[in-house]
Amino acid sequence: MIRPRVLRRIDSATEADGVAADLDRLRALVSAGATQPAAWAYLAAGAPDTIRPMAAGVAAAAAAGIPLGHAFGAAPTAWRTAGALVALAAETGAPLAAALATAAGGARRTAELHRVVSASMAGPVASARLVLLLPPATAVLGWAFGFDVPGVLLSGPGAALLVLGAALLGGAAVWSRRLIRAARRTSWTVGLDLELVGVAVRAGLPVATARRQADEAASDAGIDLPPPDELEEVLAFAARAGLPLVALLAAEADRLRRVAVSEARLRAEALAVRLLLPLGLLVLPAFLVLGALPVGLAVLSSTALPL
Repeated sequence: MIRPRVLRRIDSATEADGVAADLDRLRALVSAGATQPAAWAYLAAGAPDTIRPMAAGVAAAAAAGIPLGHAFGAAPTAWRTAGALVALAAETGAPLAAALATAAGGARRTAELHRVVSASMAGPVASARLVLLLPPATAVLGWAFGFDVPGVLLSGPGAALLVLGAALLGGAAVWSRRLIRAARRTSWTVGLDLELVGVAVRAGLPVATARRQADEAASDAGIDLPPPDELEEVLAFAARAGLPLVALLAAEADRLRRVAVSEARLRAEALAVRLLLPLGLLVLPAFLVLGALPVGLAVLSSTALPL
């Protein structure tokens, strides 16, 4: 499908949803009998400029019979995580349609995670932006009522107040932005190591070989996998119980993504409290320096009372 070109930067959830839709189209083509080079060529023909070179590069690599992982190295993060699964399936001979389905499902759950993060952060972020506008808005409101607030702020002592207030607001803005950025930080690779090993195991490889191949596929795609703690636990449990490993790996990957969604909601709740720190320590003094004090001085200067 040809998407309209837009100049604005798309959000992470929309990007992940677009990747999932493209992977579904690739899976439909492969399930219908198309070869991998032909499927990627079809995708490249209607892809936007942001991913067309990547899709064309994957089609050329598949046609030449060379490893696909490096073709995803310069792609957006959402495509690199999906590309690691696709490249591993091609390298190991695992069913490509199943790998594409796994990658599409992971992209959709990642989109859900980013959407939850954005929705949970919307309230605290809007409140922080509104509070940062209060000090200058107070000064503007006093001016609108006819008091000479600009004259006060441009006087000798007023200029000092203006510089101090601007410094306080700038510090509050930087502090708030860092808190918001830390709370929004979300990994694209939650559960990916489990899914990579699952793809390799589905191809009939031993567990040790599957893990090595999974690490190589992630490295070729430029992805840093998380610590293998959960992977080790699932492998040990499957070995003890004699259960099918692929199903256990998929279930654990889903669990990790649900945990990530819960943690994102908790970070949003904590952010609402942490944003009170720049509010109390910097914005309130800025309100006094830029808003209340200049307006008060302007009111006094407009009266007949001697200062």
